[in-house]
Amino acid sequence: MKAFLFSDLHANYRELDNIKKYLEQHKEIGLIIFAGDLINMGEPVSFVQKFIEVINDIGLDLIWVPGNNDFGRGYYKLDKEFKSVEGRIVNLGGRNFTGVGGSPASWAGQYAGESMIDQRSIADSIFVSHVPPPGVHNYQKHDCQSPTSSRVFADSPIVHICGHIHNQWGCSYLGKTKIIKLSPVDRGFYAILDLESLAVEFGRF
Repeated sequence: MKAFLFSDLHANYRELDNIKKYLEQHKEIGLIIFAGDLINMGEPVSFVQKFIEVINDIGLDLIWVPGNNDFGRGYYKLDKEFKSVEGRIVNLGGRNFTGVGGSPASWAGQYAGESMIDQRSIADSIFVSHVPPPGVHNYQKHDCQSPTSSRVFADSPIVHICGHIHNQWGCSYLGKTKIIKLSPVDRGFYAILDLESLAVEFGRF
């Protein structure tokens, strides 16, 4: 199965339409993974409703976490329809998914995020966050197939998908964890992840 990856839509109706068209045309895609920032400063809620309608029309499972712009009524509306993977493990197609977002709601204690989950349970999972992991800045704008470091981190995910920093994209490694850093889909960028081989292909509408 392949997954369609995107981040930082920022209430862009044109690119939402491009996402819908792409997924309708590419039947090999079986999962959608979204790394946050659907809207801007919590608004407009009407865009959240449109996004929900598009995802329901497409008919694929959605794995997502909130970004720093996803809070308030918009966040709760989306989370009610499609529960975020924050603080929980979701198994799809034999892979475990989990993550943590970047919403101000987490800073205010409105949800516990990563503190709700035993760190050991993220081992070999696909981890989704809005903000990239610290200390990684050298992203290659193509797939990298093997770790560039021999560092070992206990209970680390097998893949870490993230967004947020708009001018960085590509792949890197943190220990044995493959990091897929997404450029914003509101500029047309996306990626395709093969969930078996973990190969990634970057694209643009």
